[in-house]
Amino acid sequence: MGRMLGLYAVVWTVATGMVATGRQPLVDIGASLYLPGGAHLAHGHVLHAAVVLAGFAVCVLLWWMIGAFAAPLAAWVLDVVVVSFVSHGEASGVGLVLVAASLPALVLASYVGHAVRHCRRLHRAGRLNERLATQSFSVATIPSQTTLPVREASPDDLTRLRFALDLALQPLDEFAGFDRRDQFREAALRYQLCILGYALSAFQYNYTPAFGGYLTEAHARSIAKMSDRRVWGYWALENAWGRFSLGRDPVENDDNIMLTGWQGASVGMFETLSDDRFSRPGSLTYRWSDQEEYAYEFGSLASSIRRNMERSEYTLYSCEPRWIYPVCNTFGVNTLALHDRLRGTTYFDELQDRIRHAYLEEFHRPDGRVIGVRSETLGLSWSPWSGDGVWLPTTYWMHPTMPDLAHRSWWLMRETVLQEDDGRFSLPPSLANRCDSGSYVFGKATFGQILLAMAAREIGDEQVAASVLHHLDQDESIERSGGAARYTGVSTQGNLYALMARFGRHAGVRDLVRHGLPETWQTGPRLAEATYPDVLVAKAVTDGRALDCVLLPGDGPVRTRVQVDRLRAGARYLVRGATPTEVVADDQGTVVLDVDLGGRTELTVEPAS
Repeated sequence: MGRMLGLYAVVWTVATGMVATGRQPLVDIGASLYLPGGAHLAHGHVLHAAVVLAGFAVCVLLWWMIGAFAAPLAAWVLDVVVVSFVSHGEASGVGLVLVAASLPALVLASYVGHAVRHCRRLHRAGRLNERLATQSFSVATIPSQTTLPVREASPDDLTRLRFALDLALQPLDEFAGFDRRDQFREAALRYQLCILGYALSAFQYNYTPAFGGYLTEAHARSIAKMSDRRVWGYWALENAWGRFSLGRDPVENDDNIMLTGWQGASVGMFETLSDDRFSRPGSLTYRWSDQEEYAYEFGSLASSIRRNMERSEYTLYSCEPRWIYPVCNTFGVNTLALHDRLRGTTYFDELQDRIRHAYLEEFHRPDGRVIGVRSETLGLSWSPWSGDGVWLPTTYWMHPTMPDLAHRSWWLMRETVLQEDDGRFSLPPSLANRCDSGSYVFGKATFGQILLAMAAREIGDEQVAASVLHHLDQDESIERSGGAARYTGVSTQGNLYALMARFGRHAGVRDLVRHGLPETWQTGPRLAEATYPDVLVAKAVTDGRALDCVLLPGDGPVRTRVQVDRLRAGARYLVRGATPTEVVADDQGTVVLDVDLGGRTELTVEPAS
């Protein structure tokens, strides 16, 4: 803020020198340097000045929305150029004084307003801290339980899962079912693809850790689709008009954690649950054309995040050029933690103190609310962007690496924001809380309620989570087609977040990011292949020796084959729920079984002795 005020002071001084000459067009140029539209205002052309100021405000909004830092600069420069060639006659002295004082007065008024709000928030913080001092939060250990729970999905759960599977398993170059609004803001394809991966990970971790097959393939495709230029090509424009750079590389740059962080978290979850294919050189290749591509892998994403956090004065760094969003940075932080656990690096450990300091000192208000966005260039934040729709996912994604801050944040949410009426929990009916960020449609509270359930379940407030999900299923219409179900009138992104809430559990993401799979889950027998949608896997878990599954038919009774792997080569196994009832694993430790699926079927494969 000091640097920007100093820069404007220089511009203001130059403008004053130009006005002091009394010569046209220097006077008009100086007036326009004081303020966009200043020359028009000094000449009494209020309507012209209003048009220029309105255009400048729109350009500032464009800068925030799509990172177009060039837009407000261009608008201001264009005004200066126009007035230098258009004669307005002689400006009034009073008008020039008013123009010269207008922006400094606005800055002073803003400072006074901020000081008043700051004092109020400090006073509120004092009252909240008195109550916080009497609270004790139960922060989950790593892992949160000695034996991680594995639940069985209900038939309704599986119809919801099929919505995600059908999205993911389509050909890589197709995006049927995805919302196509724009590629710059919250409804962009990259966010839908990453949330798709998180939802599939939540189901696999908490229901089917011993199943690969089409679930692994679905998650892999959600990651591979990110290489499509239609998904990541926005960066060429944002880098050009935000950083004045013609570089198109989406990874090796000073911004874009909205891709590297979001995708990095999905890749880290995939490698935890499945295999390391995305850590191989060139496995994440972003193709611009047949002649131009950028080849990276999981480690490249993590090292890019680490480098940018190390060089940033805020530690957190930008999504859109020059705009820092703490919620997006939580994905980057989790990517570092995942990479450290999987690859033996110490990226998060090295940056942990700086990251924590940044969230506490730069991206929290005195009363504990998360600051949703801050300008890297101006140092300013938008107060309206500290709404609950930003606060809730930030709380959720802070839990793996900063659990105490996440619990404090949730407590503040419950105490100061959350409304309860006869066991029904809701957010205040603000405009932001009635916006579906995945489609930009205003009016319904559904999207905010989904985020509320998601955060509550991760933190461990099952009372809120269960109540919200119950009322969503009661109140929202549900579209069922081809065996899949989704909330009608809710964006694809909102429906995928709903799956994360439905399939999540207390500390589920914290366990997945910081602990991963127990040794028995990594080495024990696994259901490797099953045909989709003939076979729906409701549960699959191993204790290191045996495999226990629950299978349901997806499209009516069917006789099908499944493959089990990670058995001991040449060893005999007893089978229940399939034929043959006794098998010998081949040299690769696999067997193929025939299953008659007429309804819920328990499949067990265990050593014969």
